[in-house]
Amino acid sequence: MRMNVNGMGRTGLTLGIGKRAALITGGCGGMGIACAREFGRSQDLILADISQDRLAQTSAQLKDEGYSVSATIAGDIAAPTTMAAIAEAIDAHGSLGTIVHTAGLSSGMADWRAILRTNALGTAMLLDALEARLNPGSVCVLIASIAGHLAPADAEVDALLAAPTETSLEVMESHLQRLAAMMTDSKSFSYSGLSGPAYGVSKRATIRMAEARAPSWANKGARIVSLSPGLIWTPMGRFEVDQGEAAGELLKETPIRRWGTPMDIARAAAFLASDDASFITGTDLRIDGGMVPFRLRGNS
Repeated sequence: MRMNVNGMGRTGLTLGIGKRAALITGGCGGMGIACAREFGRSQDLILADISQDRLAQTSAQLKDEGYSVSATIAGDIAAPTTMAAIAEAIDAHGSLGTIVHTAGLSSGMADWRAILRTNALGTAMLLDALEARLNPGSVCVLIASIAGHLAPADAEVDALLAAPTETSLEVMESHLQRLAAMMTDSKSFSYSGLSGPAYGVSKRATIRMAEARAPSWANKGARIVSLSPGLIWTPMGRFEVDQGEAAGELLKETPIRRWGTPMDIARAAAFLASDDASFITGTDLRIDGGMVPFRLRGNS
């Protein structure tokens, strides 16, 4: 884990006086960069990502474009040292505004253990770290996935992932094997092994975390929501389509008949974080071009 704290960008712009901080995890990915540009118009940026080199490049690029980057944190999102560094960066800034949590692993990027650890445990750890640092008006947007809507609902799995720990994840293998047998007719994001079911249940858990935390966050004047992208034109999205066993079907299953863009996600996140959405919390917004209803209605 490595953290850099910046007092001045390469453009010579000092951190905004009185501006809140926007924390963007996965800040070097396609959606992360789009959200950084969107929220960086009015907030100082704290960027977190796994790669120090990519963070340095992304931070330099954003500063060259005139954005204020107050800190960068490189590390595993599910590592306690990374959480401590994120908390330190927020405390050093002093005022937390928006959180957009895009960090995660997709089905084709890792095995089931790493997917659950990053997507479920990492998200829970981040929310735990944030709760003591919320201000009235703070808003968190968790990036889930339409896979969370398409994964089979399972009470045992939901209970295990409601408050995940390293220990609870170790007992997930038999549950994933059972779910994999139920998903044999699935055409989207289909992979051999357990990575597909792991991704689906991890994103279902993300959606449920936003629902579960909303009441306690509201007591602090803060809101938390999730956002479920469909087929989005990012390096990760293109990788999934290239590697998936039924890649050619994905666009056919999107009634709007185009890929979503990172800015589709960033603008939706901006709405959810805005005063126009001040009565919206504990819910999920699908940005999928209609894929989920198309699939759930039997492709009619």
